Amino acid sequence: MRLRIRHTTRYVYPIPASESHNEVRLMPLSDDDQTCLDFRLTLSPPARTHAYDLPSGRVHYFDTRAPHSELVIRADSLVITHRQNPFRFLPAGSGEDDAFYRREAVRQDYAEFLAETERVHLHPETDRIAAVARKQASGAGTVPFLMALTRQLYRVLTYAPGATRVSSSIAHVLEHREGVCQDFAHLMLAVCRRQGIPARYVSGYLYTGEDREPAPGLPPEGTTADPHAPHGLVSGNAMHAWVECLLPDSRWHGFDPTNNLLANDYYVKVHTGRDYGDVPPVRGVYRGPFAHTLEVSVRVASDPV
Repeated sequence: MRLRIRHTTRYVYPIPASESHNEVRLMPLSDDDQTCLDFRLTLSPPARTHAYDLPSGRVHYFDTRAPHSELVIRADSLVITHRQNPFRFLPAGSGEDDAFYRREAVRQDYAEFLAETERVHLHPETDRIAAVARKQASGAGTVPFLMALTRQLYRVLTYAPGATRVSSSIAHVLEHREGVCQDFAHLMLAVCRRQGIPARYVSGYLYTGEDREPAPGLPPEGTTADPHAPHGLVSGNAMHAWVECLLPDSRWHGFDPTNNLLANDYYVKVHTGRDYGDVPPVRGVYRGPFAHTLEVSVRVASDPV
C-alpha cells in the first residue's frame, strides 16, 4: 500500500518565546516491511535541521533562536508498506517455544525489552491477564498466546481519548479499564515482559480511511480462519502505538491490542523503544511563558499511483 502522511504540530505562546530547542521522531523507517520514499520536515519559523540515526530510527533536531509566537513543525512522508498478510510470516506455535526464551543469549541480547520501565511496571495483576489468555489460546506456543492476549485486551479495555495522560500508570489503566493506544500498548508490554517474552513499543501511523479494503483480523477462538475486521479502526488524530514481540523465529512481529489486529500494510512504523518515553514525536525546551497551547493533526491517506 502506498500512503501519504502529513503530521502537523503547532505550539502557540501568549507572548513570544525567545528561543526553542527541539528533537523530533517523525521519519518513517525503511526495512523489510516498508519503504520510506520521501520525507520532508518544514518548520515555521524556518530553522536549519540536523539528524542522527539510532537503531530505533532517525532523529531530527533544530534550534530556533528568533522570538516567535508560534512554532509549527510539519512532517510529510510517502511510504510503501509490504505487510499485506501478516499471518503468512507467523512461526508455528510449539510447546518448545519456552526453551527459546530461556536461552541466556536471548535474555541478554534483549534485556532492555524484558525490563521494567517508568511506564511499563511489571504489575502482578498481569499474571491473571496472562493466565486468561493462555486458557483462551487456540493452540500451544507463543503465537496463540499473543493472539489471545491481543484479543483479550481489545475486549476488556475501552478506547477512550482523554481518559488518561502520558504519565498515567498501568495500575490506573487496570483499575479504570480505559485509555488510548499508548495505554493498550504499555499494558501488553507489561504482560509479555513478565512472561519472559521480549516486547517493544512501536510509534507510527495507522491508515483508517473508509476507502480501504477490510484488514485481516485475528481469528476467533477455536478457528484458524482469517476473518476481516470491521471498519472503524481507531488511532485518534495523532500517532498510533502498538507492540512488537520477539518470536522464536528471532524476528519482531507486530500486535495491535487497540484494534485487535496484527500489524499489516495499514501500519507505518516510525520508531521503536522500551516505552513511550523513548519515542515521543516531539521533545524540546523553550525560553518563554509557561502557558501555551498545543495542536496536533495527523492525516494518513492512500496514494494510488
